[in-house]
Amino acid sequence: MEPNPLVCNRVETVTAAAGHPAAPSRNRRALFWGLGGSLLSVAGFVALALFEQYNDALAELRTDLKRFNETSGEYVKKDQIQHIREQLRELYKDYAAAQAARAVLEQEMKASERSREELTREVQRTRERLAYLEGVRAATPATAEKSP
Repeated sequence: MEPNPLVCNRVETVTAAAGHPAAPSRNRRALFWGLGGSLLSVAGFVALALFEQYNDALAELRTDLKRFNETSGEYVKKDQIQHIREQLRELYKDYAAAQAARAVLEQEMKASERSREELTREVQRTRERLAYLEGVRAATPATAEKSP
């Protein structure tokens, strides 16, 4: 059986007509998906770079925080400060007691100085009296020898 030329021409025309508009649509879709995929890849790469930058900053912050915690751990703790305050209070009380004792000792020293000065004056008067009596005694025997 021989093919009918009318039917064959019609099939070729329909195939050619259907194939011709279908080719640009496929190219547009391929171009759209290609550009879309590239843009998504670029956006993903940018997002990955931003995430890495954020992660690095966060790691640096953690390192700084760890270093801060280590150095602040060396600082004085509250119970140590309280202990030092109590020691300072005790020292202040001891200082006040020492000041009071010093004042008492200064008064005693002044009193003993006055007593010493009085004793010194009395000793001086006693010396002078002794010297006078020795002078009178020395003069009296010489006078007594002349009278007989």
